Amino acid sequence: MRRGGLALAIVLAGCSSGTAPKQAAGAEHIACALAGAQAFAPDCAIERLSKAQDGDDVVIVRHPDGGFRRFVLIDGGTRIATADGVAEVQAVIVGPDLEVTVGQDRYRFPSAPKPHAS
Repeated sequence: MRRGGLALAIVLAGCSSGTAPKQAAGAEHIACALAGAQAFAPDCAIERLSKAQDGDDVVIVRHPDGGFRRFVLIDGGTRIATADGVAEVQAVIVGPDLEVTVGQDRYRFPSAPKPHAS
């Protein structure tokens, strides 16, 4: 299910706190502040699954403790929507990044350029 809204309508992806496979060396990382942490650190690895859901890219954000969240990137990454959850999230542009807040967890994704108007 997708929800509309402002330019950056964002909905939480599912979350798991189970054990996940270890990340391969050289995996792409994003900054995250988990469980209410104030400071961001580049501790969350991301795995991109191209065109995995309804033609949109899916990103799995893996936490260092083995938990993870799944996000669907829409319109070339200008919006993020739900992958398998229902809890709403908030997002704001912070400098060059999109800061996504889900409960007590925050993530900083590199912002995608806005598509050109036709």
